[in-house]
Amino acid sequence: MIDVHLISHTHWDREWYLTREQFRLRLVDLVDRVLEMLRDDSGYAYFHLDGQTIVLEDYLELHPEKADELRGLIRAGRLLVGPWYVMPDEFLVSGESLVRNLALGHRMARAFGGSMPVGYLPDLFGHVGQMPQILRQFGLDNAILWRGFGGPQAEYWWESPDGSRVLMMHLPGEGYCNATRIALVPDQMVARTEAVIEREAARTRYGIVLLMNGVDHIEPQESIPALVSALRERSHNIRHSTLPAYVAAVRAGASNDGASLEVIRGELRSGEQYAPLLPGVLSARTYLKTANARVQNSLERWAEPLSTWAWMLGDRYPAAALQYAWKVLLQNHPHDSICGCSIDEVHVENMSRFARAGQVADDLIERASAAIARGIAPAAEGHVRAVFFNTSGHEGHRVVQGSIDLPFGNAEPHRHMDPEALDAPVVFYGKDATITSAALAGGGDVPVQILDVTEVISWVRSRYETPWALHARRVRFAALMDLPACGYASLDLKVGTAAAAATGSVTITARSLENELLRITVADDGTATIVDKRSGKIYERCGEFLDEGDVGDEYNYSPPRTDGIVTSRDLRAVTVEASYAGPLRGGLTIRGSLSLPRAATADRSARETRTVDMPVTVRITLDAGSPRAEWRVEVENHARDHRLRLLFPSGLLNAAEALSDTAFGTIARPTRREHPAIIRTEMPVASAPMQSFVACAEPGGAAVFAQGLNEYEVLLGDSARMSVTLLRSVGDLSRDDLATRPHGHAGPGLATPGAQCIGRHEFVLAFEPLARPPHATELYTSASAVVAAPRMAVADAAGEGLAPRADMLGIHTRGMGVVLSALKKTEERESVTVRVFNPSGQGVSMELTLPGGVREAAELNLLEEPQRPLTVSSGVARLDVSAFGLRTVELAPAQGPTRRAPR
Repeated sequence: MIDVHLISHTHWDREWYLTREQFRLRLVDLVDRVLEMLRDDSGYAYFHLDGQTIVLEDYLELHPEKADELRGLIRAGRLLVGPWYVMPDEFLVSGESLVRNLALGHRMARAFGGSMPVGYLPDLFGHVGQMPQILRQFGLDNAILWRGFGGPQAEYWWESPDGSRVLMMHLPGEGYCNATRIALVPDQMVARTEAVIEREAARTRYGIVLLMNGVDHIEPQESIPALVSALRERSHNIRHSTLPAYVAAVRAGASNDGASLEVIRGELRSGEQYAPLLPGVLSARTYLKTANARVQNSLERWAEPLSTWAWMLGDRYPAAALQYAWKVLLQNHPHDSICGCSIDEVHVENMSRFARAGQVADDLIERASAAIARGIAPAAEGHVRAVFFNTSGHEGHRVVQGSIDLPFGNAEPHRHMDPEALDAPVVFYGKDATITSAALAGGGDVPVQILDVTEVISWVRSRYETPWALHARRVRFAALMDLPACGYASLDLKVGTAAAAATGSVTITARSLENELLRITVADDGTATIVDKRSGKIYERCGEFLDEGDVGDEYNYSPPRTDGIVTSRDLRAVTVEASYAGPLRGGLTIRGSLSLPRAATADRSARETRTVDMPVTVRITLDAGSPRAEWRVEVENHARDHRLRLLFPSGLLNAAEALSDTAFGTIARPTRREHPAIIRTEMPVASAPMQSFVACAEPGGAAVFAQGLNEYEVLLGDSARMSVTLLRSVGDLSRDDLATRPHGHAGPGLATPGAQCIGRHEFVLAFEPLARPPHATELYTSASAVVAAPRMAVADAAGEGLAPRADMLGIHTRGMGVVLSALKKTEERESVTVRVFNPSGQGVSMELTLPGGVREAAELNLLEEPQRPLTVSSGVARLDVSAFGLRTVELAPAQGPTRRAPR
């Protein structure tokens, strides 16, 4: 007999074709109606709030008096919320962001009475391969999803690369709304429902049918109890049910027959004929993606680790501020927000949130780095001690960049600077002061290169006075030094009048850069030829622009029937000049202009013959000892309806697959996608997501790194070339005339002129030849050097005597290494939480320690709940990380932090 579970729910896009505030008013109407229906005795039993908890916040901000009623219904299991805080996109945010999202959702839902124990993923645009492992570490053994997979059956196993497995329930072709309209017409509701039941019964192995009575933003239907009664009278085994009850029923069936279920492994990014994947969101409004990457990096790689180190040294941990910044950032991670597929007003608010979260993160970084630096013993008179921080898990000998301000006069001449009100004394220098030499604190000269000197207004802040404005010379410099993994090292800069004369390996001519590993030559069209001196391999046309027409929408790229291609060969008025002269850092600045078609023609079949100029500036830099060159690209976009990409050679004539990073690991994807004979829904595309790198990782191959650019494609022709999308300029949220999505609209057909991305944009990329196939951790190390270069603070003259160099977290591995994902204070205990993942197919043994040693350690789940104790010997904790494993460890310091007075 067929067992039917009728689920009443809403799918709540918090912002999309309306703003958050407009949708919030509709949310109030919806929740008020839900409370009314659950309150009376009509038989309406359950309602699901889309697996999110942010809807509770949005509602209660206007109706705080309803908190107890909501809590009672959630505790009773009649109103279901969680496990997410927001329903995110999985490919455009970091793995760490996915963890924080689920953790916050769980905490909020538990505070209201309980989190729905379902891995609910109803409308996400594909799924990362590590999602089963993430769900299992949150205590979730199941997933309900729709897009990204084309299998027709309802039940499968879904397995992560590490072997973590969840029971996967695949929604029907209609997705999460196969029973939306069954009860709208009373005299047709039984027949409509029976038709859906018959269709869905053919999909289920266990005779368990799921009817999803809901869709975007709809309110509950009061006729559901009458429908259930009518169907029962016709001998249907149907109940007004919940998703946990449905999962339990399927699990019971699988417990008897699970071995015969098909196992689906890894990433889900196919099945376009079953449900559209909407891959153009990877490059819609790239300004959102680059802003998101900056804030994520600031929180994950800097604010939390530095604040943890400062806490270990005696400062207070800014838990509330960090939680606030994370919450504001996560509010931009719903798929309609971070994907860039909403109306313009929504994305204006997104940028405001990024700014707010970024301001908090940046200030916390400054506070924590200053707190650590002020505890370090001061330099000798006439010197400035610069403290460089490295929060990655990889030590290195590399060029670092910093700057110091050398005050030479009070910008407020009638204001007295009272030394008693200063947190630290201010040292004044002459108007011609600069850095004359550098040495490691404790001895050993270090090469240093002056990059530039500018006059600025420097602010001296105090807790007891308003800030002072001082005239100062800001000296920006590069130095070559060793940095410990997860630690800091100090550099003593001697101040005088004769600028430092550095030694190093970088040489520069009018159009070339060279160090001991690479030789770079710029051509007349602004592209570069790179010679890998280790192998003799030549990489031509690095950094080539490719511009094409795009008559698609925010969801899908679609080329016009007659395209007009523009490349760097069309770059006009090209100039090349030196920006950094070496010997530690060399730089060339290339300027020119591309003449682009102004827009698509009125019938959208081609690009206009009228053109507009797009000024471009490309800054290529090369550091001593570096195996990679950095590209900083600025464009001033005045064209509409086009896609702009930057191309780099793969070093290979043909590439069958490309390796890119994803949440907690890497994935090798084919560079070609087969197209079905008939495309009914959406054309499969060869472009794919990346977090920070893509590589053709064969001998003689190459890798491209990028900050906040999430779409790559390997273009195949005479040779394989890696492309990264810089801009995709479109003017509509959705259209119904796309060749690449013939099934029609993907959303409301609204104009979105802001998605044309008119204006100035800046992008950061890097290119690295691969003399040999790299290990995945090596690619992560290179990516970290590009997107999270070491930061600097100045140790003031009132330092407290900390060592000038220290490891704040000791990580030692046997095997190919791990990648550090999080370093933070544990949420509810006086300890340190460390999260790592192993991107390789081989297990890794690792040892962890803290300054002063570790007293005890435990492995945690992703809710930071202890799972098992770890062996600790001589202050060192030991942990094995399985192939492709994700692990979270709690380290209790052998000596707790000693609180020091704030300054």
